[in-house]
Amino acid sequence: MLYLLGTRGTLPVSGQKFVKYGGNTTCLMAPVDDKTCIIFDGGTGIMNLNKYDNFEEFHIFLSHLHWDHIVGVPIFQAFYNPKKKINIYLENKETLHSTDILDVLFNPPFFPVPKSKLRAEIKLNLIEGGDQFRFGDIQIHSAEGNHPDGVLMFKIVFPMKSILYTSDFEHGTPVDDFLIEFAYGCDYMIYDTTYYPEEYMGGNGLMSKIGWGHSTYIQGIEFAKKAKVKNLVMAHHNPDYDDIMLDEMQILARRLFPNTVVAYDGMIL
Repeated sequence: MLYLLGTRGTLPVSGQKFVKYGGNTTCLMAPVDDKTCIIFDGGTGIMNLNKYDNFEEFHIFLSHLHWDHIVGVPIFQAFYNPKKKINIYLENKETLHSTDILDVLFNPPFFPVPKSKLRAEIKLNLIEGGDQFRFGDIQIHSAEGNHPDGVLMFKIVFPMKSILYTSDFEHGTPVDDFLIEFAYGCDYMIYDTTYYPEEYMGGNGLMSKIGWGHSTYIQGIEFAKKAKVKNLVMAHHNPDYDDIMLDEMQILARRLFPNTVVAYDGMIL
């Protein structure tokens, strides 16, 4: 099973207008067994794992290093527990030696707790598109997506289903064809639908979002149809889009692809 602990993009949100779909930024979790779990991205949704003390070993795959995907890492309590083992998997970056990410995240005055206070057994693993991993019965395939500063997509293969997690993705490049191939036949595709098409294109006097690294539900449906994906899960919700707007997006999307659902915090696939 894959647990969606956070489904927002850019910024976390709160308030009565965001109750149905939730306000935490991106984080997904798949338990391997009673002691080990796999985590995809470290947005604010990761704090939901603080209440589960049974896990002793964590494998954290970071799609990329933009703030909404790592902001929850410093509040993940396992980092301060000497009984925990944490493996972090991320791409190396030319502008930042990715092995220094802990110095960035745990660094006063931006965060009051320095890296020297961490007590878990922590290992950083540099990965790239094409790498494959196996944990128990779960296989993970990584691939490069299309997003400013780079991004990794992850295909999570369970014994009975496969799920593609695309995180942040902008259509309109040669990577589109690869995404269709990578997603082909998946049971679920979790896709970046940050914008309504009109907002993405800059209609009605809005600023164009082309080149910002995100996509639309229309494009997600096109990919799902071409890749023969069984279910489309719309995610990485715009912080400006409240429950009513996401309800409307789901209605519009289902007219074109009935097996479409809006991701929400707490969803289980």
